[in-house]
Amino acid sequence: MIGALASTFSEPSLAWRLTYSCPVLGESGATYTVVSCHFGDPFWIKHTLDQLDRFSDSRVESVILVDQSRASREVLQHLPRVQEVLSFPVDTAQVDLLGHDHPASLNRALQSIDFTTTHVVILDSDCFPIDDSWLDRVHDVTLASDPRYVALSHPCFMVFPASIAKQLDFAEGIQELQMDTGRLVGVQISRLHHDVHFTHPTLAFQGYRGHFLLDASVYHHGSASFSSSRDSRLSVQVDRANEQRFKQLVAEDTFTLPRKDLLQLKAQGLRRRASRLIARHARA
Repeated sequence: MIGALASTFSEPSLAWRLTYSCPVLGESGATYTVVSCHFGDPFWIKHTLDQLDRFSDSRVESVILVDQSRASREVLQHLPRVQEVLSFPVDTAQVDLLGHDHPASLNRALQSIDFTTTHVVILDSDCFPIDDSWLDRVHDVTLASDPRYVALSHPCFMVFPASIAKQLDFAEGIQELQMDTGRLVGVQISRLHHDVHFTHPTLAFQGYRGHFLLDASVYHHGSASFSSSRDSRLSVQVDRANEQRFKQLVAEDTFTLPRKDLLQLKAQGLRRRASRLIARHARA
């Protein structure tokens, strides 16, 4: 993802330098506006907002959605706690580069919103609370770390003061360092002299899909929108058939694979490995 810099950003020591001992907000009077971008399968944004509504109290004052699909406003505006649905012109340069314009969508949203809450919560459309303790676990700045590079932030889950929202750039690094959306937001916030607390992902579904965040009070499926993308660079990253089963389990609040599904996925993995070995032998 970031070429020669990958080893630097995967060092836990760098993550530690960006992670300070700062108290959780808890009952501090903090209030939250949730911002999320919808793209692809509407199941995920609907489930995310249903779960958000289920596991959040009045501290979450509103949800503002960005219709990144540019075709779902009617559906989105009726989801729980939604105050506004935004839409922006396609950033064709980003789509050409990444297959999507998530960085531009987040940047435009944060620049255009007049926040009335103390904090902003950024959620991917497939990232949602699964426990009502999640708000009591966030710090003044809480960022999900990238699963592969622990010192990089991930935009699936971010909490930060509304006062710095317009100073953040989710597109930094996407061209010059071949990064994905928001990976340098943690560095940017640290430069603004705010303490940064990373929440590191742990595996869900026995390591086959998704991650838990924030002491397992939040779940992130990961790349869920890619299965419905017309861009082969994105759609190839997920198995559409398997995704249907994972959606069923997620809808049932289940994040552990039943034995039958686990054996099936193991068998798929063995078949893929055998196919690669046969192809490699044929080329030799």
